[in-house]
Formats: sequence, C-alpha cells, structure tokens
Amino acid sequence: MSIVEEPINIKIGVVHLNVSQLDRAAFFYEEGLGFKSISKNDQEIILGAEDDIPLLVLHKVNNPPPRKRTTGLYHIAVLLPSREDLARLIFHMVNNQVNIEGTADHGVSEAIYLTGPEDSGIEIYCDRNMEDWPIDDEGQLEMGTQSLDIDNLMMTLQGKSKLFQRLPAGTKIGHIHLQVAELENTATFYSTLGLQLTQEYGESAMFFAGGEYHHHIGVNTWQSAGAGPLPEDTAGLRYFEIIVENKPALDEIKTALEQSQIPIEENESGLFITDPNGIRMLIRPQT
Repeated sequence: MSIVEEPINIKIGVVHLNVSQLDRAAFFYEEGLGFKSISKNDQEIILGAEDDIPLLVLHKVNNPPPRKRTTGLYHIAVLLPSREDLARLIFHMVNNQVNIEGTADHGVSEAIYLTGPEDSGIEIYCDRNMEDWPIDDEGQLEMGTQSLDIDNLMMTLQGKSKLFQRLPAGTKIGHIHLQVAELENTATFYSTLGLQLTQEYGESAMFFAGGEYHHHIGVNTWQSAGAGPLPEDTAGLRYFEIIVENKPALDEIKTALEQSQIPIEENESGLFITDPNGIRMLIRPQT
C-alpha cells in the first residue's frame, strides 16, 4: 500500500446530497438554516452562504432513504466564522421552530445538532482558537463531548443585533462525518490520501485531518457495522469534495492511488474515487 509521503493540506469542498423531495429540502436549508440559493433547476439546487460560494448541491432522485441501514453520511458539519454567528443562528432557529436535537462542547469547538430532510444529519459549529484545543499528557488531541454552555454562547449577542437573514460570508463545510462498514480498511484508505489520524474514539470511530486541524473527516461504525453502500438513485450522500492546494498535490495523490491499485475516474474536475465502504468523493485542486 503506497501512501502520500508528506502530510497534505486539504479542506472539504461541496457536499452533494440526493433528495427525493427537492423543493421541500431546499425550503428547509434556505428558510430554516439560512442557506442562499445560488442556482436552481428541476433537477438540482446549489446552495451557499452570503458570499455565493457553493457549499451544498441537492440532486433530485426517485427514491427516499432506504429502511435498511447503509454506509454514507452521518452528518455534514457547517462551520460558522464566529461564536456570534452561531448564537445568532440558534436564535433564528428557535424563533422559526427548527428543532435543535443536541448540543455539545467538544473542546475544539462548540456545536449544535439536528436532522435535516430525509434523515440527513447536520452539525453546525464554530471553532475555538487552536491554542485552546485540549491536549492530553502525551501531546495528542483530546476532543470530547461535554455540555454546551448555551447561556454563555448567547451572551455574545448582548447589546448586538440578533437579526439573522442568511449564513454569513466565510461559512464553510468544516468537516464531514461518515458511516462506514469497518475501520481497518477505511483507515488505510484515508492514510493513502495523506490524511493523518488525529484521534481514535474508542474502537468504533476515527478522525482524520489534512493539515493543522482537529479533523476534516470522521468515520464511525456506530450504526453501520457491516452495512452495504447506499443504492443509486436514493436519498443520501451522493459524493463530497476534498480540495487540495494545487495540481502537484493532486498528482502525488494520483500516484499513490495508482500504486495502491485504487480505481480512479479522472475528468477535468479532478479524481473521482470510492472508499472501501462505497462512499464516493472528488479530489480536486484549489481553483
């Protein structure tokens, strides 16, 4: 198994989701969470933030989510620029009766959780400064799950406008969390791409990053151990983008994939590949 020799810097680009009820899903993301519609037609809708940078693409398909558990999306994670932005969005969601199902302080970040259209998991979060991230006695990152101090978070809006219209400029897809069938081959695959294991969570979850970040990709087997991939033309994760710094970085990944005999579909956008769990991704250079 060949791997990329040097640590590689990445970010998560556009996440493509299949939905069987396109207009209903778009309404949720636009009105409930403040995404901005960049373009739309009968088959797909491109959503972003105030700066018109695409974050999500919704694709119309014929079939709703399968009843049987599959591999694929656990949640997308929308990264807001600041604590004030997160507080303002929470205020908006509460006023519009959007159900927040969970909250957490992960040490590296403060987050809320909800379920979107057709059982799509969603995390919305803001990062803490890197120097404040929790590190264990061995110098390793130690993300956890503690109670979120909502009162302290909402105090960031004291004396400031609570008006929320849409997601602010600078909003990103901070990371993506995947449901996988098993971890050993999955870890080998992402290591081949040059990603670094930043933390193991028990024996059922792992977190990987490209560059100085807590994680860009999370994987777990909590509800998907031994599961098969999502069928085509079915609501769920279609594919997601991994963005690398430049063409030389992409070429290095391509070489590692070829040496590891991982099938590649190459086009003008970049490299389409599939992980051991049947999850597709596009690796492309920064434009």
